[in-house]
Amino acid sequence: MNNNRNVFYNKRKNRYSKVNNDTSNNIFLISNANFLNNNNFSLFDPSNNLNFLNLTNDFDNKNENNINNNSNISNMNSNKLIKYLDNKSNTESNKSDNTEIFLKFLLDQKEKEFLSTYNSPYFSGSSITPFPQIEIKDPYNNEEPENIIKEQILIDASIDNLIDLINLCDKYPLADNVEYNINMKSLHLIKPSLLELQDMIGMQSIKENIVDQILYFIQDLHNTSPNNADYMHAVIYGPPGTGKTEVAKIMGKIFSNLGMLKKNVFKKVTRDDLVAGYLGQTALKTKDVIKECLGGVLFIDEAYALGNKEKRDSFSKESIDTICEALSDHKKDLMCIIAGYEQELKDCFFSYNPGLESRFTWKFKIDDYNSNELRLIFEKQIYDNNWSLKENLTDEWFDKNKEFFTYFGRDMETLFSKVKIAHSRRVFCLPKEEKTKISIKDLEKGFNIYKKMGDSQKRQEEKEKVKQLYNTLYC
Repeated sequence: MNNNRNVFYNKRKNRYSKVNNDTSNNIFLISNANFLNNNNFSLFDPSNNLNFLNLTNDFDNKNENNINNNSNISNMNSNKLIKYLDNKSNTESNKSDNTEIFLKFLLDQKEKEFLSTYNSPYFSGSSITPFPQIEIKDPYNNEEPENIIKEQILIDASIDNLIDLINLCDKYPLADNVEYNINMKSLHLIKPSLLELQDMIGMQSIKENIVDQILYFIQDLHNTSPNNADYMHAVIYGPPGTGKTEVAKIMGKIFSNLGMLKKNVFKKVTRDDLVAGYLGQTALKTKDVIKECLGGVLFIDEAYALGNKEKRDSFSKESIDTICEALSDHKKDLMCIIAGYEQELKDCFFSYNPGLESRFTWKFKIDDYNSNELRLIFEKQIYDNNWSLKENLTDEWFDKNKEFFTYFGRDMETLFSKVKIAHSRRVFCLPKEEKTKISIKDLEKGFNIYKKMGDSQKRQEEKEKVKQLYNTLYC
């Protein structure tokens, strides 16, 4: 403890003895809310108070030996000073005799007793000096700085796909002193979503078509007439397991960052979320769901399940009619995306209301995955789960067994789980580093489990029945 005090007093003496050369460390900013007045701060600067400096130096010289000889003296607690100033600095009485106040709280009891016997001539002068007014700027103020001369840059580029938009962001960064002839700020905001969509395997058709949607809305061409804004609603055609839900989420993020949608809301619903058990309650249930999605995206997966070809389901019609009405009433603050097979959507969803299909102005189609894309999806499943492959897989293997993967990406996920099961038996007695390395044998054995335990066999049998029925009728 004595050692620490020696260090402290030496430091304090050295600091104040060099005050004329460097006073940068001698200013205490008082930041208590009660001490602020119209953004004015107050400072205590020991370097500006010669009396305080003289007393400190003199006191250090005379008192150092006394401090060293008393091992029970506690360490000086400078927080006392800050606490006192926070509580007292707003009163007029504190603006005089400040040196005595500072010493009172800097010193412990033994030092106070010593000081009481020391006749000091240095208690005079004010140590609190006003600090020049500081303007505190709002960090959330998005207004551009004034009086900045901006360089006008005209961009002349042809945009045909997502890569072109991404490259445009890389080539033309945002800067305060630059102004472009296109909305580069919005493009930079949606760049992460563009990269996410581009990284998805396959989907070449939707990747190309979604560019048209982005270019249309980013130029505000949808809103040229205040009373006649265009619909944002979209249809994604495709079978199960092709990534429709992920695409819908990305579309929602794009529209949110473009400013079309005010909330980052994405709600995926099915028939059970919209249809109630009694007639009359379905409309209320559907309206509640729509209300939750205002400002964001309502995604209805397999929307054809809401109805049927015969149109005998009055509950379905009640829900679909409610949706149809909301699509018009909330065209500016709701994006509804439906997904499913193209023909089934026509027969079991759009056919319920003559004006329903016209409200979905944007239509996208996800193509079936080929054998190369299935392999890439399967390998992505492996690597995303921190597993690896002992041998390279081939497109031929997936092409040979493609008929068992009618749910595409979903089937690749199921296949991976079965391959891990088969793998676990092979590596039971192997070293730890082999536990997550998949071989071709694992793939073959896992595929056999997949065919037996999954529903792919059932799907295959149903497909064969359809073929047989077709041959019976037309052969």
